[in-house]
Amino acid sequence: MNILIIILGILTILSLGYYVFAATYAGVGSTFLWFWLVLAVCLVLAIALIIFNKKYNWISHIPRVLIIACIVIFMMCVVIFITMEGLIISKMDSKGKENLSYVIVLGAQVRGERVTKSLAKRLDASYDYLIENPDTLVICSGGQGTGEDISEALAMKRYLIAKGISEDRIIMEDKSTNTYENLKFSLEIIGDKEASIAVVTNNFHVYRAMHLAGYVGFENVSGIAGGSDNRLLPNYMIREALALFKDLLLYR
Repeated sequence: MNILIIILGILTILSLGYYVFAATYAGVGSTFLWFWLVLAVCLVLAIALIIFNKKYNWISHIPRVLIIACIVIFMMCVVIFITMEGLIISKMDSKGKENLSYVIVLGAQVRGERVTKSLAKRLDASYDYLIENPDTLVICSGGQGTGEDISEALAMKRYLIAKGISEDRIIMEDKSTNTYENLKFSLEIIGDKEASIAVVTNNFHVYRAMHLAGYVGFENVSGIAGGSDNRLLPNYMIREALALFKDLLLYR
Protein backbone atom coordinates (compact mmCIF):
# COMPACT_ATOMS: atom_id res chain seq x y z
CA MET A 1 0.00 0.00 0.00
CA ASN A 2 2.82 2.39 0.86
CA ILE A 3 4.36 1.88 -2.58
CA LEU A 4 0.99 2.53 -4.21
CA ILE A 5 0.61 5.75 -2.21
CA ILE A 6 4.08 6.87 -3.30
CA ILE A 7 3.30 6.13 -6.95
CA LEU A 8 -0.01 8.01 -6.78
CA GLY A 9 1.73 10.89 -5.03
CA ILE A 10 4.34 11.13 -7.78
CA LEU A 11 1.60 11.05 -10.44
CA THR A 12 -0.25 13.83 -8.59
CA ILE A 13 2.86 16.01 -8.55
CA LEU A 14 3.50 15.32 -12.25
CA SER A 15 -0.10 16.14 -13.15
CA LEU A 16 -0.07 19.41 -11.23
CA GLY A 17 3.38 20.25 -12.58
CA TYR A 18 2.30 19.70 -16.15
CA TYR A 19 -0.80 21.82 -15.62
CA VAL A 20 1.27 24.72 -14.28
CA PHE A 21 3.78 24.37 -17.11
CA ALA A 22 1.16 24.14 -19.87
CA ALA A 23 -0.96 26.94 -18.41
CA THR A 24 2.10 29.20 -18.18
CA TYR A 25 3.18 28.30 -21.71
CA ALA A 26 -0.16 28.31 -23.52
CA GLY A 27 -2.52 30.15 -21.19
CA VAL A 28 -4.96 29.00 -18.51
CA GLY A 29 -7.83 29.01 -20.99
CA SER A 30 -6.17 26.54 -23.36
CA THR A 31 -8.37 23.66 -24.43
CA PHE A 32 -8.54 20.64 -22.12
CA LEU A 33 -5.97 21.81 -19.56
CA TRP A 34 -8.64 21.35 -16.90
CA PHE A 35 -8.12 17.59 -17.30
CA TRP A 36 -4.80 17.71 -15.47
CA LEU A 37 -6.33 19.47 -12.47
CA VAL A 38 -9.19 16.96 -12.35
CA LEU A 39 -6.69 14.10 -12.62
CA ALA A 40 -4.67 15.50 -9.72
CA VAL A 41 -7.81 15.80 -7.57
CA CYS A 42 -8.80 12.20 -8.39
CA LEU A 43 -5.33 10.97 -7.47
CA VAL A 44 -5.45 12.82 -4.14
CA LEU A 45 -8.85 11.28 -3.43
CA ALA A 46 -7.46 7.84 -4.26
CA ILE A 47 -4.61 8.39 -1.79
CA ALA A 48 -7.07 9.52 0.87
CA LEU A 49 -9.24 6.45 0.33
CA ILE A 50 -6.23 4.13 0.61
CA ILE A 51 -5.14 5.77 3.87
CA PHE A 52 -8.72 5.68 5.18
CA ASN A 53 -8.98 2.00 4.29
CA LYS A 54 -5.75 1.19 6.16
CA LYS A 55 -7.28 2.68 9.28
CA TYR A 56 -10.90 1.54 9.01
CA ASN A 57 -10.82 -1.29 6.42
CA TRP A 58 -13.90 0.14 4.68
CA ILE A 59 -13.38 -1.93 1.53
CA SER A 60 -14.29 -5.09 3.44
CA HIS A 61 -17.84 -3.74 3.83
CA ILE A 62 -18.37 -3.38 0.05
CA PRO A 63 -19.98 -6.37 -1.71
CA ARG A 64 -17.35 -8.41 -3.55
CA VAL A 65 -19.36 -8.37 -6.79
CA LEU A 66 -19.32 -4.55 -6.80
CA ILE A 67 -15.56 -4.47 -6.31
CA ILE A 68 -15.07 -6.92 -9.18
CA ALA A 69 -17.41 -4.88 -11.40
CA CYS A 70 -15.45 -1.70 -10.67
CA ILE A 71 -12.16 -3.43 -11.47
CA VAL A 72 -13.56 -4.83 -14.74
CA ILE A 73 -14.89 -1.40 -15.79
CA PHE A 74 -11.58 0.23 -14.94
CA MET A 75 -9.62 -2.34 -16.94
CA MET A 76 -11.98 -1.92 -19.91
CA CYS A 77 -11.40 1.83 -19.82
CA VAL A 78 -7.63 1.27 -19.77
CA VAL A 79 -7.81 -1.11 -22.75
CA ILE A 80 -10.01 1.31 -24.71
CA PHE A 81 -7.68 4.21 -23.94
CA ILE A 82 -4.58 2.25 -25.01
CA THR A 83 -6.37 1.16 -28.20
CA MET A 84 -7.31 4.75 -29.05
CA GLU A 85 -3.74 5.92 -28.48
CA GLY A 86 -2.44 3.09 -30.67
CA LEU A 87 -4.74 4.13 -33.52
CA ILE A 88 -3.66 7.76 -33.17
CA ILE A 89 0.04 6.87 -33.17
CA SER A 90 -0.40 4.62 -36.22
CA LYS A 91 -1.05 7.65 -38.46
CA MET A 92 1.21 10.25 -36.85
CA ASP A 93 3.87 9.90 -39.54
CA SER A 94 1.57 9.82 -42.58
CA LYS A 95 3.04 11.31 -45.76
CA GLY A 96 0.20 10.91 -48.26
CA LYS A 97 0.21 9.13 -51.60
CA GLU A 98 1.89 10.73 -54.60
CA ASN A 99 0.03 12.76 -57.23
CA LEU A 100 -3.25 13.12 -55.37
CA SER A 101 -6.06 15.10 -56.92
CA TYR A 102 -6.58 17.20 -53.79
CA VAL A 103 -5.17 17.85 -50.37
CA ILE A 104 -7.62 19.23 -47.80
CA VAL A 105 -6.03 21.37 -45.11
CA LEU A 106 -8.22 21.42 -42.02
CA GLY A 107 -8.70 24.81 -40.41
CA ALA A 108 -7.59 25.79 -36.93
CA GLN A 109 -7.79 28.95 -34.89
CA VAL A 110 -6.77 32.23 -36.50
CA ARG A 111 -5.86 35.20 -34.29
CA GLY A 112 -7.22 38.23 -36.06
CA GLU A 113 -5.89 37.58 -39.56
CA ARG A 114 -2.81 35.62 -38.51
CA VAL A 115 -2.53 31.83 -38.56
CA THR A 116 -1.52 30.21 -35.29
CA LYS A 117 1.53 27.98 -34.88
CA SER A 118 -0.64 24.88 -34.98
CA LEU A 119 -2.27 25.89 -38.26
CA ALA A 120 1.08 26.95 -39.72
CA LYS A 121 2.40 23.42 -39.17
CA ARG A 122 -0.50 22.03 -41.20
CA LEU A 123 0.08 24.56 -43.96
CA ASP A 124 3.81 23.89 -44.06
CA ALA A 125 3.14 20.17 -44.48
CA SER A 126 0.71 20.90 -47.32
CA TYR A 127 3.21 23.29 -48.91
CA ASP A 128 5.92 20.61 -48.95
CA TYR A 129 3.50 18.17 -50.59
CA LEU A 130 2.30 20.70 -53.16
CA ILE A 131 5.86 21.53 -54.19
CA GLU A 132 6.62 17.85 -54.75
CA ASN A 133 3.29 17.21 -56.54
CA PRO A 134 2.66 20.21 -58.83
CA ASP A 135 -0.63 18.89 -60.29
CA THR A 136 -2.35 18.57 -56.91
CA LEU A 137 -4.93 21.18 -55.86
CA VAL A 138 -5.37 22.31 -52.27
CA ILE A 139 -8.62 23.03 -50.42
CA CYS A 140 -8.24 25.41 -47.49
CA SER A 141 -11.14 24.52 -45.22
CA GLY A 142 -12.34 26.60 -42.30
CA GLY A 143 -14.96 29.22 -41.51
CA GLN A 144 -14.74 32.35 -39.38
CA GLY A 145 -15.06 31.92 -35.63
CA THR A 146 -14.97 34.04 -32.52
CA GLY A 147 -11.92 36.29 -32.38
CA GLU A 148 -11.17 35.79 -36.07
CA ASP A 149 -11.29 38.84 -38.34
CA ILE A 150 -11.32 36.71 -41.49
CA SER A 151 -12.16 33.10 -42.27
CA GLU A 152 -9.56 30.45 -41.55
CA ALA A 153 -9.73 29.50 -45.23
CA LEU A 154 -8.71 33.00 -46.32
CA ALA A 155 -5.91 33.19 -43.78
CA MET A 156 -4.63 29.82 -45.03
CA LYS A 157 -4.87 30.89 -48.65
CA ARG A 158 -2.85 34.03 -47.97
CA TYR A 159 -0.23 31.99 -46.10
CA LEU A 160 0.25 29.55 -48.99
CA ILE A 161 0.37 32.33 -51.59
CA ALA A 162 3.02 34.12 -49.52
CA LYS A 163 5.09 30.91 -49.60
CA GLY A 164 4.83 30.74 -53.39
CA ILE A 165 1.84 28.48 -54.13
CA SER A 166 -0.07 29.71 -57.19
CA GLU A 167 -3.52 31.10 -56.40
CA ASP A 168 -5.12 29.02 -59.14
CA ARG A 169 -4.21 25.85 -57.21
CA ILE A 170 -6.04 27.00 -54.07
CA ILE A 171 -9.74 26.41 -53.39
CA MET A 172 -11.42 27.95 -50.35
CA GLU A 173 -14.12 26.28 -48.24
CA ASP A 174 -15.06 28.97 -45.72
CA LYS A 175 -18.31 27.80 -44.09
CA SER A 176 -17.26 24.91 -41.86
CA THR A 177 -17.03 25.08 -38.08
CA ASN A 178 -15.59 21.64 -37.21
CA THR A 179 -13.69 18.72 -38.71
CA TYR A 180 -16.83 16.92 -39.85
CA GLU A 181 -18.01 20.00 -41.74
CA ASN A 182 -14.50 20.63 -43.13
CA LEU A 183 -14.67 17.28 -44.87
CA LYS A 184 -18.37 17.25 -45.73
CA PHE A 185 -18.27 20.68 -47.39
CA SER A 186 -14.99 19.88 -49.13
CA LEU A 187 -16.58 16.78 -50.65
CA GLU A 188 -19.44 18.94 -51.90
CA ILE A 189 -16.90 21.20 -53.62
CA ILE A 190 -15.00 18.29 -55.17
CA GLY A 191 -18.17 16.48 -56.19
CA ASP A 192 -16.46 13.12 -56.64
CA LYS A 193 -16.31 10.52 -53.86
CA GLU A 194 -13.67 8.56 -55.76
CA ALA A 195 -11.25 11.50 -56.08
CA SER A 196 -7.89 10.80 -54.46
CA ILE A 197 -7.43 13.07 -51.46
CA ALA A 198 -5.26 13.53 -48.41
CA VAL A 199 -6.36 15.21 -45.22
CA VAL A 200 -3.68 17.54 -43.86
CA THR A 201 -3.70 18.17 -40.13
CA ASN A 202 -1.48 17.95 -37.05
CA ASN A 203 0.03 14.52 -36.48
CA PHE A 204 -2.12 13.56 -33.48
CA HIS A 205 -5.30 14.39 -35.44
CA VAL A 206 -4.65 12.44 -38.66
CA TYR A 207 -6.32 9.15 -37.75
CA ARG A 208 -9.56 10.77 -36.61
CA ALA A 209 -9.63 13.07 -39.64
CA MET A 210 -9.18 10.13 -42.01
CA HIS A 211 -11.95 8.23 -40.24
CA LEU A 212 -14.32 11.18 -40.63
CA ALA A 213 -13.33 11.58 -44.29
CA GLY A 214 -14.38 8.00 -44.91
CA TYR A 215 -17.61 8.55 -43.00
CA VAL A 216 -18.68 11.58 -45.07
CA GLY A 217 -18.15 9.58 -48.25
CA PHE A 218 -14.57 9.86 -49.52
CA GLU A 219 -13.44 6.49 -50.88
CA ASN A 220 -9.75 7.16 -51.60
CA VAL A 221 -8.33 8.80 -48.47
CA SER A 222 -4.81 9.18 -47.14
CA GLY A 223 -3.32 11.52 -44.57
CA ILE A 224 -0.52 14.05 -44.36
CA ALA A 225 0.78 14.73 -40.87
CA GLY A 226 1.97 18.17 -39.93
CA GLY A 227 3.98 18.72 -36.79
CA SER A 228 2.64 19.70 -33.38
CA ASP A 229 3.97 21.48 -30.32
CA ASN A 230 5.76 18.73 -28.40
CA ARG A 231 5.40 20.66 -25.15
CA LEU A 232 1.62 20.35 -25.41
CA LEU A 233 1.57 16.90 -27.01
CA PRO A 234 0.56 15.04 -23.79
CA ASN A 235 -2.50 17.27 -23.55
CA TYR A 236 -3.30 16.79 -27.23
CA MET A 237 -2.94 13.01 -27.03
CA ILE A 238 -5.30 12.63 -24.06
CA ARG A 239 -7.90 14.93 -25.61
CA GLU A 240 -7.65 13.24 -29.00
CA ALA A 241 -8.11 9.75 -27.53
CA LEU A 242 -11.40 10.81 -25.95
CA ALA A 243 -12.52 12.60 -29.12
CA LEU A 244 -11.64 9.59 -31.26
CA PHE A 245 -13.60 7.24 -29.02
CA LYS A 246 -16.63 9.55 -29.28
CA ASP A 247 -16.31 9.78 -33.08
CA LEU A 248 -15.97 6.01 -33.49
CA LEU A 249 -19.27 5.65 -31.62
CA LEU A 250 -21.07 8.45 -33.48
CA TYR A 251 -19.65 8.08 -37.00
CA ARG A 252 -19.53 4.36 -37.74
